[in-house]
Amino acid sequence: MVQTHFRFRAARMGLYGLLILLSALFVLPLYWLVANSLQSAGSSMAFWPEGLHWENYTLAVTLIDYGKYARNSIIIASISVAIPAFTSALVGFGFARLRGPGKNALFMLMLSTMMLPEIVTQIPTYVLFFQIGFIHTFWPWLFWAIGGSAVGIFLYRQFFSDIPKELEEAARIDGCSTFRIFWSIFLPVSLPVVATVSILLLNRAWGSDYVTPFMFLRLDQYPLSTALFSIGYTWPSGQSIPIVQSAGVVLFVLPILTVFIAGQRYLTEGIVYSSVKG
Repeated sequence: MVQTHFRFRAARMGLYGLLILLSALFVLPLYWLVANSLQSAGSSMAFWPEGLHWENYTLAVTLIDYGKYARNSIIIASISVAIPAFTSALVGFGFARLRGPGKNALFMLMLSTMMLPEIVTQIPTYVLFFQIGFIHTFWPWLFWAIGGSAVGIFLYRQFFSDIPKELEEAARIDGCSTFRIFWSIFLPVSLPVVATVSILLLNRAWGSDYVTPFMFLRLDQYPLSTALFSIGYTWPSGQSIPIVQSAGVVLFVLPILTVFIAGQRYLTEGIVYSSVKG
């Protein structure tokens, strides 16, 4: 009995040790970024900051038009989160609750798009939007948003598939239309999935994709993700300032990090519900 208890505690301590090690590996790049953002603006990168130079953050928002680029990021993120979070739910509801020929084949075709790298479609998409005059505008993001998200559709479909049919049948007896059933019954109970899809979409729209804005937008329309890595920070002499750029990146990462920390419970619940249900 004592030996079994000892083995259990040893295994548990080993698991905690492994988790601490993995956590450190994930936190280390963030620490490196913050530590270097507090170095003197003229110094080189170092693991331990020699001082706390908070003025770097003032330089980060004044040396470039940080507010304008942040506004562009908010516009793109708002379009890329609000619209596909809803359209993905609508399509997921259709795959989960409606009948039709070829539904399963269409669902598998939709899932297959997740395996196609977006960079493969960049040039054809650019040519298409160029021909209809949407280059140097935010219209492409609106059209992409209307199409929804393949990951979001999958999560919604898995969640909606497990809702009892009796609930839907009772609503139809009461005279509810299909859209009313979706809007008044299915969508309110799927809030964990809504939060999960929104966080995933926000993460991509805010910082994961900086190539697409570089191709489709003008310099003054760049979001922060593209501006920070394309324009950068320089002194009037032209010398780059990597320390100030680190401060700008910290300010850029802070909103998405805050949203992730605040919504991690919903993110976990949404993924668990969608994985177990259906």
